[in-house]
Amino acid sequence: MGFIKAQKIVRDENGNIVSGSASIVDTIYGNYGTYHSKQQVRERLGKVIYLSRDKKTGIFLSPTRGMVQYEADSDTFSPVMSDDARIPGTPGSSVPEIHTVFGDSYLFLEFLQKSGLNSILKSVFDKKTDYERAICHFAHGVLRDGARISCENFIEKSFLSYLAGDVVNSSLLSDTRFFSMLGNDSVKLSFFRAFISQMRLTSPGFGKGCYVDSTPLPNDMMDNPFNALCCHGVSSSEVMMRLMLVIDDESGLPVWYDIIPGNILDISTVQTAVEDVKASLDIDISSFVLDAGYISKELIEKIHIGTDRTIIGRMPARKGYPYKELYWKLYHQMKEAKYTFVRNRHTYFGKKVEQELFGQKMFCYVYVDQWNALSRFRDYLIEHPREYGAMKDKDKEWLSVKYGYFILVSNIDTDPCDLLSRYFGRTEIECVFKTGKEYLDLLPISKWTDLTVRGKILQDIIDTIILLKFRAAVSGSGTSTSEIFGKTQSLMCFLNSNSEVIVETPNKKVKEYYKLLKTEIPTHINLKRYATQLFG
Repeated sequence: MGFIKAQKIVRDENGNIVSGSASIVDTIYGNYGTYHSKQQVRERLGKVIYLSRDKKTGIFLSPTRGMVQYEADSDTFSPVMSDDARIPGTPGSSVPEIHTVFGDSYLFLEFLQKSGLNSILKSVFDKKTDYERAICHFAHGVLRDGARISCENFIEKSFLSYLAGDVVNSSLLSDTRFFSMLGNDSVKLSFFRAFISQMRLTSPGFGKGCYVDSTPLPNDMMDNPFNALCCHGVSSSEVMMRLMLVIDDESGLPVWYDIIPGNILDISTVQTAVEDVKASLDIDISSFVLDAGYISKELIEKIHIGTDRTIIGRMPARKGYPYKELYWKLYHQMKEAKYTFVRNRHTYFGKKVEQELFGQKMFCYVYVDQWNALSRFRDYLIEHPREYGAMKDKDKEWLSVKYGYFILVSNIDTDPCDLLSRYFGRTEIECVFKTGKEYLDLLPISKWTDLTVRGKILQDIIDTIILLKFRAAVSGSGTSTSEIFGKTQSLMCFLNSNSEVIVETPNKKVKEYYKLLKTEIPTHINLKRYATQLFG
């Protein structure tokens, strides 16, 4: 038979329980040490509302059963009537507490303050009500971790509902006011200026070297002003808009972004990015690591050997570029060991060749990923034996390396292994895109006007920055952000009649996660004082 094990029971001057938790514990007998028994938790009863003196009967706010009575002698649960005299809130007692989720939102708010993001956002949203509204949306965007829950419902069950007193919760559902405010160019400019200034306090070179890339955002919004028919980045033609990002090459954090119609060619976005960032933030972008869609005659005429800016880009396999010409020039050397190196368990052939492109001198780094080349060549032989048998010897030679062959174009004079490592650093921007699309809410674009579309994207970019900085803070711990956000939600709180937030006792895991972020878990919070500290 089980018994009620209560922990940290605190009573007020009237003898009413104000905090404490309990569980049903079974005693199991056997060969278990000195007393030949051990105790095992069967069920967590949650917050203690009432407990008899003999601790055999109690009323609990169970996380799984709600308000319920448990009797240990009969091992039974029974419903509790609202007028039960044992419940605080009936005549002569205080009002019953309403429990809300505390752990994730408080950790989020403390992280904003520790990382300096709080001061950045305050400078952008200088009105208290605007800042309260912004914090609600950013917390929802990051903490919901891809879950399909509206901002209104998320805040309603969160500790944030106590803090954002000036925001009507129902207005968060379709917040045209908020997204219109964010859609203003001055807000975007203000945020990035404040963000870059703060990052440069610890990283003076932040924003000087970057990656530039764009990604399609397909969506079915009929009136979206940025939609256009495009076939880049998808398997077929599709109506979409495009997001162009400038990413700092050391931290992997966004420095600037823009949204453009889906049919704008990639080659125009690099110069646009350079001009926008220079005019808006007074940043001279000094380096570019680009995909094949960007390498063009116009770009190479501006960035080549001898110019101040550096570039690494993948050569397109199309007319006007010496793509196969360089293969036939070097294919006899591709078996020579002196041109072989290993990176991430892949064996590469790599050689640097100085080449004239569009009248300018550039370095062409010719590579063959031998593992990919042989693996996919083998697959082709198995699947297309007749076609292979009918090929000319020269075509067979090309096919043996085709699926691992690529060329990087650059004005940097280094060895092939080093340049390849620099190019693969570009995967940081793919991480940003993946974070924005999968963990936040870049898709679907659920706004219809120019202003609200821009506002929605800015919110997602800010959410992405917060999440990436949070992820960097816990990197190396082996713990994912999803695990932290999910499991800290088990820490609950309630607001008492004195406007104090009483925090329940955290479990071991929650303590570990807070320690990871170097954050203390309070036992109680003076709501007015904390709101003043947070919002000003």
